Amino acid sequence: MHRHGRSPESEADARAGHPHRPLLKPHEDGSQAAQLAAGGQLTPDAAMSLQRTAGNAAFVAVQRMPQGGNGEGPAEEKPMDGLSRLRRANARAEKRGQAAPTLGQAESPFGAYTVNKGRGAGPYITSNVKHQHPGSESLGTTYEELVRALDAEHLPLVAQAARSGAELDEEILGSMDATQRRAATMLYGIMTQSEERRFPGAGKAMRSALAKQGDPYHEAEEFDEDFPMAKEKGAQYYREVLAGKKQLSDKARKNLEDMSSSSSDGERSS
Repeated sequence: MHRHGRSPESEADARAGHPHRPLLKPHEDGSQAAQLAAGGQLTPDAAMSLQRTAGNAAFVAVQRMPQGGNGEGPAEEKPMDGLSRLRRANARAEKRGQAAPTLGQAESPFGAYTVNKGRGAGPYITSNVKHQHPGSESLGTTYEELVRALDAEHLPLVAQAARSGAELDEEILGSMDATQRRAATMLYGIMTQSEERRFPGAGKAMRSALAKQGDPYHEAEEFDEDFPMAKEKGAQYYREVLAGKKQLSDKARKNLEDMSSSSSDGERSS
């Protein structure tokens, strides 16, 4: 496992430039910002940089430009803040609706798991060694235990598995041992079956947090900061944020800003 520190590959990545760093820096001029934005490369951090360097008027003008700035293609979507993304994901999920969970054994790309009746809206997910994951080691059910059981490259694969029609990297999938497959199975079941029912739209936020764990600069302990539903009363926290009773933390906001904005990016049903 390589959850902490940097491997030689990570050091090489650091020297080459970190992909999660903003495309723009505060000192870059407005014309360069506008060119990047028009080329479809504008991230939330870049949007803020553009507003600082080129001013709000230039920012709005760029957002209204067709894709590529050449008069062709659909207009770019204006970057949204974390609260807006949370509200939109929740509204879309509420509109789609969800059937009651089917209790019993279910399948994931990583193996089988069991859907049990929970105390609240979401079911309780478990797995066992004897019938579902022979050869695996003892494994808890908390996020901390499940996330730590996986290597960095495995966690984005779990996020990808929840997307409808996604094809998984067979080489990475084949590198997982029995315990890691079991942990991935549990995270998959929790994401698609439980959290989405506790707070509609949470699946997208959890996928974004799992994807961040593939970054060698990101530590396992940051998962529950990126995805507050990993903490006690996390679903209530999101609801209170939408009601204006609480504010998003910096990490929770950034995670929401980084998640997919596609309306068709639905959960794979199990």
